[in-house]
Amino acid sequence: MRQPFYTLYPLVLLLLCPCLILSQGHLRIINGSAARPKQLPYQVALHAYFGNSGDEPSLCGGTILTKRWILTAAHCLQEPDTNLLKVIVTAGALNKTRKDEPGHMELLVRRKDTIVHPLYDRHTVANDIALIRLPKDLKLGAYAQPARLPRGKNKFNLNGRSAISSGWGLTAKQRPTDILQYLNVKIIPNKLCERLWNKQLNGERKLILDSFLCIDSKGGLPCRGDSGGPLVLNDGTQTVVGVVSHGYDDKCQLRLPDIFTRVASFNDWIEQHTGRLSKA
Repeated sequence: MRQPFYTLYPLVLLLLCPCLILSQGHLRIINGSAARPKQLPYQVALHAYFGNSGDEPSLCGGTILTKRWILTAAHCLQEPDTNLLKVIVTAGALNKTRKDEPGHMELLVRRKDTIVHPLYDRHTVANDIALIRLPKDLKLGAYAQPARLPRGKNKFNLNGRSAISSGWGLTAKQRPTDILQYLNVKIIPNKLCERLWNKQLNGERKLILDSFLCIDSKGGLPCRGDSGGPLVLNDGTQTVVGVVSHGYDDKCQLRLPDIFTRVASFNDWIEQHTGRLSKA
């Protein structure tokens, strides 16, 4: 579920030199199902406008943390050689193009109200996480609700857990979708993820950092336009454990594990900026 890569994302190249770690992939739900109203109330769409994009925005996803804070990926708010101008945040939506849909909300966010992790690295994709402070409160309710940050056992013991990835990005037909899609996936160990990537690379090397989290993508995977969106535990708690970061190929056809930013690795950083979320 991603939008066409050449228009909606900064171009990210695979590092193919044998002397380098292959540390990047293509930033990104294929084989997903259409969501029902109120099913994924923590999901938002982001349309980011950059200085060189004209009227064509980049599409990403995000997660509601509170009525004033949105969680997303760093690469959604930062491109090389240009500046972010503004972000349109759409919340409470199933069809993101229907402004008359019940629950639909849009807010304009300026660059000064976005926070990209200061150690974000486009080449290794480390620290691919960011925050957006909304200019006014979201109207929380059945259509828009915050997700929870991972606590306790949800911080570390995630291998084998079932989760939901969602967004409005490219579908299996290689076309964008207006209707929110979702996919049930399983979280896999980082070591397995690294082994599968490196087997495919055949001599190159991909380093799966502790702050990454991987899913088994055999049944489907996020795609262009889904970056920044949530990976939420499928246990009814609406706990956001991952942020869509990057995958192996730009057309999302090779079913290698997709890689997310592990939210638990950044709980302290999130709360440093948002304060205790219950007070935000």
